[in-house]
Amino acid sequence: MAKQGKCISCDKIWLNEHGALVDYGDVANAPSKDFYHVFVTPDQVCFRLWKIVPPTRISKSDPPGPSEIRDSIEEFLEDDQLHSEIQRVAGDVTVDYLKELAHGHIDYLVRLPRNVLIKMVVDNLGLEDINRLRAVNRMFRELCASKDLWERIYRKYSETPITPELEMLALEKGWERLFFTNKLQLQMQLRRMKRHEQQMDTSPPSGGHAFMTQERM
Repeated sequence: MAKQGKCISCDKIWLNEHGALVDYGDVANAPSKDFYHVFVTPDQVCFRLWKIVPPTRISKSDPPGPSEIRDSIEEFLEDDQLHSEIQRVAGDVTVDYLKELAHGHIDYLVRLPRNVLIKMVVDNLGLEDINRLRAVNRMFRELCASKDLWERIYRKYSETPITPELEMLALEKGWERLFFTNKLQLQMQLRRMKRHEQQMDTSPPSGGHAFMTQERM
């Protein structure tokens, strides 16, 4: 049981729905196949590990569920054995991040609402900076590839009018791809889509039959 002591000082708005500052799980670094989960609240660090072993190596003495370590924030900062285990499955960057968090250095930026982050990126970063931001972590990689971000970039910087046909093309190709498509190629794709729609509108229903009736005199 973790002893009460030092706590991370923060407002509740920065906690997730489970009251956590960190609530993250993933597969361990290769060659391990283990699965881990890190759960950090303002007063404790919980680390769970699921050992993944081949069926032929499973022992009856092995516990059925995950192993678990619970440290107070103060204990975690001095728990070299836990640091080593987290480093094994998640790497040095994760260990350093959790230590900084335990010292009260909270990463407020990644906790902002998604729409606020997108606005900040679009309003303050150029294309090269956005490309660099992708490499920061998985969250920013997903954000910088998101439909919402690239639709906003397209609407802000592109001179091509936003028409219903263009929005349909964006659903098919993606806003990022359209943004980097030159005007000539884009117009060709839009014309091709319009011709296809016209052909669909004028084509008879598949498998149907046309009947002609003659009006009796």
